[in-house]
Amino acid sequence: MFNCEQVLAELASYLDDEVVAEIRQELEHHLAECKTCSVIYDSTRKTIRVVTDSGSFEIPEEVSARMTKRIMAKVRETSPPESKP
Repeated sequence: MFNCEQVLAELASYLDDEVVAEIRQELEHHLAECKTCSVIYDSTRKTIRVVTDSGSFEIPEEVSARMTKRIMAKVRETSPPESKP
């Protein structure tokens, strides 16, 4: 089963529908079980929709990369520790 870090690493590909069936299944299973990742997924999906639908501006790639890096760092700081079986 995927952990939070693996889900976050694959999230962009998942949102772009660019993951194989096995990874999609793992992601969806984790998202169904993990409230934190589910909220991140939902918020990201909604943000993409708002930005795409507005079509009013483009974010330069270097700015987008910096924003993504900062967001991911914050997520890792606030994510609950993974439980070990």
